[in-house]
Amino acid sequence: MSSIKRVARNTSVLTIAQIISYGEGAIYAILVARYLGVAGFGILSFAVALTAVCGILSTFGLTTLTTREVAKDHGLASKYVANLIPMQVLLALATIGLIVALVNVLGYSQETIYVVYILSVAIIVSTLSWLLLAIFQAFEQLEFQSVVLVIMSVVALCGAVIVIQLHLSVVAFALVALLTYVVELAYLYAICARRFFVPRLEADFTFWKRALTEAWPMAAVAVSVIIYFRIDVVMLSLFRGTTAVGFYSVAYTLSEASLVIPSVFMSALFPVLAKLHQDSKQSFRDACAQASRYLLYLAVPLAFCVTLWARPIVSLFFGPAYDPSVVALQILIWAAAIMYVTQVLGNAFLAANLQKLNMKLMGFQAALNIGLNVFLIPAYSYFGASIATVAAVACVLPLDLFFLARNGFALGFRGASLPPFFALAVIVAISALLHVNNVPLALITIVDLCVYAAVIYKFGVNEKDKQLMLSLLRRSRSAEAEI
Repeated sequence: MSSIKRVARNTSVLTIAQIISYGEGAIYAILVARYLGVAGFGILSFAVALTAVCGILSTFGLTTLTTREVAKDHGLASKYVANLIPMQVLLALATIGLIVALVNVLGYSQETIYVVYILSVAIIVSTLSWLLLAIFQAFEQLEFQSVVLVIMSVVALCGAVIVIQLHLSVVAFALVALLTYVVELAYLYAICARRFFVPRLEADFTFWKRALTEAWPMAAVAVSVIIYFRIDVVMLSLFRGTTAVGFYSVAYTLSEASLVIPSVFMSALFPVLAKLHQDSKQSFRDACAQASRYLLYLAVPLAFCVTLWARPIVSLFFGPAYDPSVVALQILIWAAAIMYVTQVLGNAFLAANLQKLNMKLMGFQAALNIGLNVFLIPAYSYFGASIATVAAVACVLPLDLFFLARNGFALGFRGASLPPFFALAVIVAISALLHVNNVPLALITIVDLCVYAAVIYKFGVNEKDKQLMLSLLRRSRSAEAEI
């Protein structure tokens, strides 16, 4: 129960911060997309994607390793930070060299190159920030991550407003992004020095070798993940240009925003999973099974509602110029729904020291995504990229479940998935019936959510779930009474 309380506390704090951050981030995206237009927004989105794909090399899986090992032994925190700072700076410099070579060889416009250069410099700063965030996560002190999310979103939004008021170009938005990362690092360094330790530098080459040996499978996983998430934007820019990137990026931004819940939840849960795997394999398996089931229950209605409301959402926030993004959003939101579960499974592999197996699975997913994009983007543009994203993640989900079960962690996902998919079939039928009778979309949504909740409560919630809910509710009321 103490672990549940810690996860609940950290999830709550991070969720509030993420809601604020994504709210301000949404305003930022809307302002930037409307101001720059489809082509300009495509340039910025491409630069972000390219630096993200290459920039993941600068972390080399070392931040994930840091979280896992420091969560087990807090005394290792200073040692990891001291050695990883110089390691990651060197890796970041090598990455910047790779990006500079790529962007010039591929023959992009001068404006695009300038934007990429600026965001490349931000890789060094952001890499060091991720290292400090890994320490906070290991100590389960996620309130600092919450604060920095809000600070970054405020700086980015204020910077965007200033840029728009001064009528500057897309290059200015890249400078705002760099400033945002600098502010983030300064805040995290100050908190680390005040609450934990003053970061220092060390070059223990034996430690470097051991850390790189343990981290490279995690690095391969991280590269595969970022390729899965971002390579479609890079390939779209090559095959179809920045306008297609602009349409796709709006849909992708909206679908990605829905991942705030599993991302926050797993940030809080991962240190707990690492400890559970060390102490009790049965408790570890049960925690993974419960987490994947609860997130699946939440993902299905969310994806369905976004599918229903895709056109009003895009038109309201981004305007009629981005109407072609509607269908892409209706496709991509289902990839996000699947990732509610795969995020749990991916963290389960890492917590169980199965990073090499996870590396192979994520490598397969990245390769499949690239292959599908090569086939689909030239013919179907950003619609093809959307289909490739969904297909790749859908193919890997059963493989993740199979290999976890093979290693002694069967999650019983087949049985857990029946209630939400049955509920989905019911609300799809209801929606179709109400739609042909011209029932307003808002009323259809309300009816769908009520029916879905009733089906899940009847067939998907057991006595243990009810006891847990009641326990958390009582604790919440008790905390409110104390306040």
